[in-house]
Amino acid sequence: MQLEPGPLMTSTARISAQHPGVVRLGQAGWFAKGVVYLLAGYLALALALREWGSSITPGATGGQEASPTGAIKTVAGSTGGGVLLWLLAIGMLLYAAWRIVSGLLLGGRDASALAHRVGYIVSAIVYITFAVSAIGLARDSSVRPDGNRDVTDISASVMAHRAGRIAIGLAGVVIMIVGLYRISKGLRSDVMDELDHKFSARRARWTQHLGAVGEVGRGLGIGLVGFFLLRSALSYDAAEATGLDGALRRTLVAPGGVAVVAAVAVGLAAYGLFCLVTFTHRRLETP
Repeated sequence: MQLEPGPLMTSTARISAQHPGVVRLGQAGWFAKGVVYLLAGYLALALALREWGSSITPGATGGQEASPTGAIKTVAGSTGGGVLLWLLAIGMLLYAAWRIVSGLLLGGRDASALAHRVGYIVSAIVYITFAVSAIGLARDSSVRPDGNRDVTDISASVMAHRAGRIAIGLAGVVIMIVGLYRISKGLRSDVMDELDHKFSARRARWTQHLGAVGEVGRGLGIGLVGFFLLRSALSYDAAEATGLDGALRRTLVAPGGVAVVAAVAVGLAAYGLFCLVTFTHRRLETP
């Protein structure tokens, strides 16, 4: 028996109850997100293995951009890449729509809820750009998006204006804080908040561990991007700003950098797997 949504149910609960198809579409978006992160983790691991002198992975893979953009380009080069790119783009647009709906629906009004709303909208914008990249590649395989160059170009454009340097510096600090927040969530194993918890106890444990590893690795990667943005502002050099791939490649040459890149790679892959094994259990929620 299915209960009718009552007056005390949240806007999100009403949508979930009255329009289960909306939730299914959002879950498809989570699946696409998982594919992107899993491939990005593989590409980042290829960087670390190549630095270690390993021949486990193909040499060409180590030269690919180790980021979600690189993952999209990897799909483009696979058999049936055009069709896969369209499916991936649709999935990421669905995920972006899910985040926009989650951010705009009524919910909490405190500072934490506001921060989550902003995060949802920013996340939606990021995945819309990934989807646009995928669509561009699907329509014209000669188009080669470059996440590193995009960040550098945007930073140069912003710093060309008065107070732009401060804006880039603040953006770097905010992104580093987001990275630390992700690491904190992972260390606290606080990764099951958007799931319906319809798991066996055993599956819940390994799913939680997988998500925790993913959050720590993802947080490290985000933090590195923020660090190089901040360094760009401090040095007044837009070339210091870079995307995830550039941040990982620069980290490789630092003392202990290979271990950091390997940790990010494992985390990205773990997060991708976490999304793939939980997408049918994702629920729509507001902050």
